[in-house]
Amino acid sequence: MRSINRKKKNISTLVSGLLLAVLLLTGCGTAGVAADAKDETQTQTQTQTQTQNQDANTASTTGNDEITGTVEVKKDLEPLSVSYPAGNIRVTVNILALQKGYFEEQGLTVNPVAIGGNDALTAINEENGALDILTAGFVADVQAIGAGYDLAFVAGTAVEGGAVIAKKGNAANFKGTDKLLNIDAVTNAKLGFARNEAAWIVTRQYLLDNGVSADTIKAIENEETGNVLFYADQTATAQAVQKGEVDLGFLPMEFALLYADAYDLEVVVAAGDLSPNYVCCREVTSNKRLNEKFDSYVAYETARIKAFEYYKKGETDAAVKADVVKTVADYSGKEPDYVETYLYGGVTKFAVDPNTEGIRNYVKAAYNSGVFTGNAVDFGNYDISQNVNTKAYKQALDGLIAANPDNEFYKGLLDLFNSANA
Repeated sequence: MRSINRKKKNISTLVSGLLLAVLLLTGCGTAGVAADAKDETQTQTQTQTQTQNQDANTASTTGNDEITGTVEVKKDLEPLSVSYPAGNIRVTVNILALQKGYFEEQGLTVNPVAIGGNDALTAINEENGALDILTAGFVADVQAIGAGYDLAFVAGTAVEGGAVIAKKGNAANFKGTDKLLNIDAVTNAKLGFARNEAAWIVTRQYLLDNGVSADTIKAIENEETGNVLFYADQTATAQAVQKGEVDLGFLPMEFALLYADAYDLEVVVAAGDLSPNYVCCREVTSNKRLNEKFDSYVAYETARIKAFEYYKKGETDAAVKADVVKTVADYSGKEPDYVETYLYGGVTKFAVDPNTEGIRNYVKAAYNSGVFTGNAVDFGNYDISQNVNTKAYKQALDGLIAANPDNEFYKGLLDLFNSANA
């Protein structure tokens, strides 16, 4: 399992940023956690701040020239209205693209909009809606497709982000030798999680892929006779593991790290190790908007790729890292320690690639877990890849490579694209 930097002092500051949130502003689960969402009472203030930040879109671009050369900028691009959920730093790449001037560099005006939930999807789907791109969430987007919305996934925001946990000292009992998990130990353990928790959905599929029958898993999940206990939220799950009510818990990684010391927990395995690059937040639009404003979407993705490159440079360059942390903290209103831990401490993993394979795999796992029920579309037989449109992202990446043929970062993104979007 990958090494996880826990940074105890910084992790403690996550408390103030954790909040149970509605589906459309979370990652993969239908009742997950927007760990980087502020209290709803601050939305108006955050929206005003975002407007001010937009006006200051010519802010310092320190380090930009070191990252990439220029690419041909198309003129007279139509502006894009993009969701920037108040206080949400899972959209860090978008924050950097806005605040470091990458959108402006492409000749594109991006209007940040603090809109989420069903309102966001409705705004995208409507003829003259107020939103072009939704940046947070995934499951709700799929459910909207099931309800007849003409949506297209165009790029990524974040991937992975879940964890399987045990009480401190017990994790080794559930680790496998030839596999990541001890399959027998897991299937015979008492399990606890909030309903539709992404970490369990991924683990469930891992069990299926490693020989556990669907009937066995259904028996495990039976609420009357099975081995699963459902909890109201992540805190209750962590406490249940601490008390020994359950042997294994399934949490977003930020909670697994946050509660490690408080509730004597340790990570058995990161869910991302069970299903590498499983999708979390995706960028979604309507096919109509994508077709009508295609050049703007290419410019948008070009700017985001460059912003992502700048973020990644912060992993090895202390000055860039400090600048990224300050930029995101200033924009979001979050404490710098919290931002640094969230961005560079193993809590989340950003990704801009559309990741068609990851979308297919997660829809399959979620469907098998019973998430996509009651839809007009049967997602057990539906090819979700028809709702993935990689054209704008690929054109943006090709343009950057053409302008920067020796850039190894862009070459790496191209390799990833070719492997993840077949």
